[in-house]
Amino acid sequence: MDWSDLFIVLVVSHLGGDFILQTQWQAVKKVGGLGPDAECRRALLSHLSTYVLAYVPALVWIGAETGVLGVLAVVLTTFLPHYLQDDGRLLLAYVKNVKKVEPPFGSPLWIAIDQSVHIVALLGTALLIGLAL
Repeated sequence: MDWSDLFIVLVVSHLGGDFILQTQWQAVKKVGGLGPDAECRRALLSHLSTYVLAYVPALVWIGAETGVLGVLAVVLTTFLPHYLQDDGRLLLAYVKNVKKVEPPFGSPLWIAIDQSVHIVALLGTALLIGLAL
């Protein structure tokens, strides 16, 4: 499996999980989902569950190409970072301290920054796994 093939499959799956399957409630309430707020936690876990569903076809293909080890590698390097990023607080700290802006959650600038970080993370996953297997 070529890393670029893996990258394309990961990006398409990501778009399905983050835009097609994610509900408005999940998108709005998931921020802070790793904190004490029970509704935020439910929203983040609910989003991660539907996000994983978008990857099922990709994981079947990856498993056929690489076996269980490849699937586990993708699961660990894709879903855990997505879960952490979608809590929103680390990304917000980066945006405030490095970019020196405070876009509201859900604004076009926030969505662009958030999705850019997701895509760069998926590229790293594809390179790491695609070149290792």
